[in-house]
Amino acid sequence: MDEVELRLFRYFVAICEERHFGRAAERLGISQPTLSNQLQKLERLLGAQLVKRKGKSSVEITQTGLRFCESARNVLHQASEAELTARQAARGEIGRVEVGYMLSTTYCGVLQRLIGEFQRKNPGIEVTLHNRSTVKVIAALASNEIDAGFARHPRQYPMGVTGFTIYRHPLMVALYTGHPFAGKTNAIDPTSLADERFISTSVAFDISFTRHVEVIARIGGFTPKLAKRAEDLTAVLTYVACGYGIAIVSAEMSNCCIPGVVFRNLAGPVQPEIVIDFMYREKETAPACRALIEAMRPHVLEPATPAVLRPATSK
Repeated sequence: MDEVELRLFRYFVAICEERHFGRAAERLGISQPTLSNQLQKLERLLGAQLVKRKGKSSVEITQTGLRFCESARNVLHQASEAELTARQAARGEIGRVEVGYMLSTTYCGVLQRLIGEFQRKNPGIEVTLHNRSTVKVIAALASNEIDAGFARHPRQYPMGVTGFTIYRHPLMVALYTGHPFAGKTNAIDPTSLADERFISTSVAFDISFTRHVEVIARIGGFTPKLAKRAEDLTAVLTYVACGYGIAIVSAEMSNCCIPGVVFRNLAGPVQPEIVIDFMYREKETAPACRALIEAMRPHVLEPATPAVLRPATSK
């Protein structure tokens, strides 16, 4: 419906509510003759009499007019709602955002803390979460399947995708309860792990996770022996619990309550760490997505000092 028709609807509703041309014209900010002419135009368009004049200015609404007035109010309300929705969407106050995340971001609490805060401040924006590996989070961003992501910092972002660091946590050793080191409370020296058999994830699941073992082996000065590969982190810890070997995992995985597994810190002046980034498309224009990006910026962390060794990653 174009602007002329909506204006005629507004004029007629004002007449119905005031039952007087003079008061309706004053309310609308137009002259009485103009209002009378516009009403006649509307009646011609509809082919129906909507009002009966009573004296110079007073009017009586016909039965047809009463029915039309109800519909006209509904149309004006819907038009107002549509305009409000468009303005809110343009300001990023309402909309939908698809967010990918790696599972460990929930174990450390960073996902629920940041997304929870955003949702409370932006109740009109619907955030849908998708659990994916780091590799798949970045691939989905590049292919426009999702709008943002929380995953491990890559060596290099693909064209069109970028991000910034929002969380860091150290690596730990996961041991089965019968392991000789399980009874120790002090941190474990990486050099003492040279003869251990390691459990890691499949390369397809998360390339960056398999590098944890390499980092610890490099610090300890040994070549790691790989016993098993698993499809996800829960499966890795399950193999550890069964005694197949040990695993190098990020610290937040110690929040997993899997019977038969204990976690110990790593000793040494150099503490390897996992770095989590918030990721998004560089040229994002959707207002709701931009609102999420701006909400994450206050949480950016400064780059780690050169002394901190990070696992070589390719997410």
